[in-house]
Amino acid sequence: MVDKKDKITLSHSEIFLRKDGIVFISFIKDSAMDLNSCNELYVAYTELLDEKKYPFLYVIGDYVTFTNEARNYFSTKKGSQYSRVDAFVFTSLAHKLLANFYMKVNKPKIPTKFFNSKNEAEAWLTKYL
Repeated sequence: MVDKKDKITLSHSEIFLRKDGIVFISFIKDSAMDLNSCNELYVAYTELLDEKKYPFLYVIGDYVTFTNEARNYFSTKKGSQYSRVDAFVFTSLAHKLLANFYMKVNKPKIPTKFFNSKNEAEAWLTKYL
């Protein structure tokens, strides 16, 4: 029997399933998320997670960028296949503006909220465990 991975590191992010049942994704500073990066995330989720939905906690590092295709991907059925709810943590004004645009234009299919702190995001996500 092959042991299931508990953490996957990609060039743009680290993903792991925490003991409390929250999937933690940390985007590395200065990384650029495009459609290929999103597909890499999907493959990582497939390797890491059972075929059920989890609350996702995304922590966005400084200067991380998202292409239009990446934003569209996150709001699709495939992009949220493993996610029950999404919480994003960031502090930059640019990311806050992008988040507002994402909510209005991409209209995610699952509950999605943005936070300034990881603690606030975790408190919100615990409602969905």
